[in-house]
Amino acid sequence: MGKRIIFSILCLVWAFTAAAQQANFDAKMLQYGLVDVQTLDKEIGVELKYATEDNFVGKNMYGTLKKAYLLPHFAKRVVQAQRILREQHPDYSLLIYDAARPLSVQLEMRQAVEGTPYTVYVADGTRGGRHNYGVAVDLTIVDGKGKPLDMGAEFDDFTQKAWVGEKNAFSLAEYKAYVEMLRRKGLISDEAARNRTLLLEIMDSVGLRPYVREWWHYQEKISMPATRERYKLLEF
Repeated sequence: MGKRIIFSILCLVWAFTAAAQQANFDAKMLQYGLVDVQTLDKEIGVELKYATEDNFVGKNMYGTLKKAYLLPHFAKRVVQAQRILREQHPDYSLLIYDAARPLSVQLEMRQAVEGTPYTVYVADGTRGGRHNYGVAVDLTIVDGKGKPLDMGAEFDDFTQKAWVGEKNAFSLAEYKAYVEMLRRKGLISDEAARNRTLLLEIMDSVGLRPYVREWWHYQEKISMPATRERYKLLEF
């Protein structure tokens, strides 16, 4: 009985600490020099998947966090992408699913996939990935009614139909060719291929490239070591 009480107390302490930490996420983001993307362009939609249960872990890991934060220079690229998209398709808009991610959340994600084939999709919980430096964004395109366009695979899909290539550093032409291959094989529809190609073109035009196994993830065209050297890890 004593061990159960101790365990229950530890669980309560952990839950209280986690809740307090989550409640402070907005303040921490600002302290690290990040900006709320919607302060630069209020037309960009934000629906943080990890602030809901609609994600691969199946739980809310962001608490009350609802805003998408990024380093200023990266946020400006996303705003530029929104402008270019609107020029080409006035009824379309970008919708952000995830942006800067605290390292504590990254660790929780990594623990959820440890020992499974899915570890390749989740950066190490100690050194972190690009989201943990505020220089990666997960996003899609929505129509005039706010409905996400068909991209051929849902967010957090861990199958090949979510890919845009097999290795990083591909050119835009190679990414597009890979999407066309998926279409020819019947893994994604003609419409999904067009929509995914549009997103690739828009994001490439502002200097961002995708992570090859996630059509929704975009990052700078620099290496991970360079990212770690240039930017500050979000250690909270």
